[in-house]
Amino acid sequence: NIVHDDHAVIIEFLNLLADHLQTFDTSSLDISVGSTPSMFSHEKMNIPNNVELHPGNYVFYDRQQLYTGACANESCVAGFVLARVMGHYEDSHRNAIMVDAGATALTKEVTPQGDMCAVFGRPELECYRMSQEVTMIRCRDGTPFPFDNFPLGSTILLLPNHSCLAAACFDVYHVVDEDGERPFSTDSEIVDTWKPAKGWT
Repeated sequence: NIVHDDHAVIIEFLNLLADHLQTFDTSSLDISVGSTPSMFSHEKMNIPNNVELHPGNYVFYDRQQLYTGACANESCVAGFVLARVMGHYEDSHRNAIMVDAGATALTKEVTPQGDMCAVFGRPELECYRMSQEVTMIRCRDGTPFPFDNFPLGSTILLLPNHSCLAAACFDVYHVVDEDGERPFSTDSEIVDTWKPAKGWT
């Protein structure tokens, strides 16, 4: 399991660091370690007060963290890209839809699962090709695409392969209401907007 391997590496590093620094006064140092997969194992570590844990993207999660086992399933992912269906290609060669989110919204980072991104709640669909502005989506098994379920102008949620990079593509994040009674969907109520800090100072 990748999460356990990552956790073991962090523990080994902390132990080596502790051994190396025994002869130094480290009380005035801030030591930064950690990763998203190891974040929820920190209570098992003997961490001094001056060690900062850097959890990466655990506030969002993404397809990469699904692969590592850091999060259990898609419902744990909080960062999505909303895309609109803008094309139906019903010929036998393509048998696909086109949506209006491409590399400038999701980046072209890859994950071990393959595909450019994923459609939330639809594992049978494959995001097989991406250009700068659009992504093409088809049925993974080659069966006829259910065009009636994805009419032109309708919206879908795309799971980024790497949410940190995808989040950096946007100047505002729309926060939706999740009360536990309704499943997260494209018509979830927007309750707030967040503007991320950009650039380096």
